[in-house]
Amino acid sequence: MKLNYRDKAILLIFLSILIVVAGIFGLIKPKFADIENHEKELEKVKKEWAQIEEKINEIEPLQNAIQESYKESSELADDFVDSSLISSTYKLDQFMQPYVDACNDEEKEMTFWAKSVEAGSMSTTTLSYYYFKPSVITSSMFDAADINGNYQAAIDEQMTQSNALSERTAETVIRTQYGLNAEANKKGTWAFMDKINSLDTAILIDSVNISDYSFGASEEPEPGKEQKDTSQVTFVISLYSVFEMDEPVVE
Repeated sequence: MKLNYRDKAILLIFLSILIVVAGIFGLIKPKFADIENHEKELEKVKKEWAQIEEKINEIEPLQNAIQESYKESSELADDFVDSSLISSTYKLDQFMQPYVDACNDEEKEMTFWAKSVEAGSMSTTTLSYYYFKPSVITSSMFDAADINGNYQAAIDEQMTQSNALSERTAETVIRTQYGLNAEANKKGTWAFMDKINSLDTAILIDSVNISDYSFGASEEPEPGKEQKDTSQVTFVISLYSVFEMDEPVVE
């Protein structure tokens, strides 16, 4: 079949259109599908990034909270005796010596000679909370007097505080006991107890044993000798400590 010029032109146009259509379906349409898939992937990545960014924004408040907890724990640890001090008998003696020496002052008529000391081993113990438990007495007279409920409200408030403290968990700490045997007069003995009591740290006098509570006043002095004014005094002192928290690395 012989085609004239017009038929050839029509055929050429038809073939061109066919190629374009084939290109659209063969090349462009898959690209559109890829673009749609990429958009979905992009949305997924955006959501993941939003979650990551949210967690990043939480880091600084978390760091601040950790640092605040560390600060609070350090301030709490300052109320206790340094753990390195009570783990060494020598360091413990060096710590107590200034308080012993301060109570041996001739000008102030204080005598306090340390004769022997003994440091116990470290152990753990539980510190319970001190709290006041009110004693509630109710009667018909109480009911008649409490016409506005003020007495009962005050009792309820006291009981709330007492119950809250009684339910707190008792904490475990480190304890070392320090025994001190001294020859001391009354002023020296009282001065030493005041020194220990004035310390702003967790040190407690467990017991004091005075062999002669009259400090020599009940004994007749030997001829040619001064009246004795001292007694054997034995102290048992507990020193409490905690392990300080290492500073957290939050960077």
